[in-house]
Amino acid sequence: MAWVDASGRIGVVSEPQSRDDLRASDVDRQRVVDRLSAAQAEGRLTLAELDERTRAVWQARTYGELGKATEDLPAVPQVITPMTSTAEPVVAENGESAELAAAREQRKREVAAWAAVSLVNLSVWLVIGIAGSWVYPWWLWVAGPWGAALVFKWINGGGSGSTSHGWRH
Repeated sequence: MAWVDASGRIGVVSEPQSRDDLRASDVDRQRVVDRLSAAQAEGRLTLAELDERTRAVWQARTYGELGKATEDLPAVPQVITPMTSTAEPVVAENGESAELAAAREQRKREVAAWAAVSLVNLSVWLVIGIAGSWVYPWWLWVAGPWGAALVFKWINGGGSGSTSHGWRH
């Protein structure tokens, strides 16, 4: 509704807007996209539906347009609590847990990869040196930091969770 005051200025009194008519921000759009992604992960939307709705969300200008993308979905994602197991932990033949055995195997693979790469680099350096021009031992810059990282990881438990400082209790 418009009005004119005594000095001739025109004023406008606006009707209160509903939330659906207000402009949405990129943060609002991202929240809706996150909700759509969660719905797809829950099995409520197919990938094609997710793609279609995500495009619509990023083109939406108002909250009302954003609401249409999720109007047929539950308000909040369903929280599913994982079942707890009462089974005994798996124990290897030598008495260590499966987690420790897996960590030990992982460590063996990491050391084997480091040793193989270091050996190849050392071999190249030796061939170059034997061929007539001994150069700075550059292969140490590959073997040294990588080996130090492996030692540091071993000393700090290596992420196995059940070990402390890499030693069995």
